[in-house]
Amino acid sequence: MLSSGTDGQTGSSQTTQMRSPESVAFENAWNASRGGLVVPLRSAIDLRRFAPFAPWFAIIEPDPKSVALPFRLTGSGFRDFFGHDLTGVDYLALADPAIRQHAYDCVMACLDTPCGLWQSTPATTAEGGSINYEYTILPISKRDSVVDLIGIFVNFEAKPFDDLPGLSRIERSTVWQWLDIGHGVPPDELTGGAPFG
Repeated sequence: MLSSGTDGQTGSSQTTQMRSPESVAFENAWNASRGGLVVPLRSAIDLRRFAPFAPWFAIIEPDPKSVALPFRLTGSGFRDFFGHDLTGVDYLALADPAIRQHAYDCVMACLDTPCGLWQSTPATTAEGGSINYEYTILPISKRDSVVDLIGIFVNFEAKPFDDLPGLSRIERSTVWQWLDIGHGVPPDELTGGAPFG
């Protein structure tokens, strides 16, 4: 799926070449759901457009008052992979403690700008190995003009999904890029480290 030889932010043309067709299709479905708004409403994220992504789609509602990124909706792929429903679980509890604050800050920047984020991230498996996965995150809104949710599509390197090993810890991403959805991207001071994992 993705290969990476560098750490950090890549140029947009390089990222476009590295992004999987599934990631691009997810962003296209998100764009089609905007309906002229800055970001799509949660109610516009429906199976008509998002069925291909549903098993590996999640919605996170960042807590603006504390460093927490709780899942509000997760697809069946997450339940199958983790062995339980992640609804209500803080994403940051799954991440390496060294990256939690920065991951939270980058998610909040995606809401504040608003913009999206793409990245390739390794994870340590329960057996001690490593697996790469691709995040595509884009902001959505519970109601008009308030950008307060993050939609996430996760695309795993290993297929079929039945063969995915258990996850032990999400590591620091190896390649990433802000996605400009028409409002710019966060300031340079947020680009010093891997954003979301």
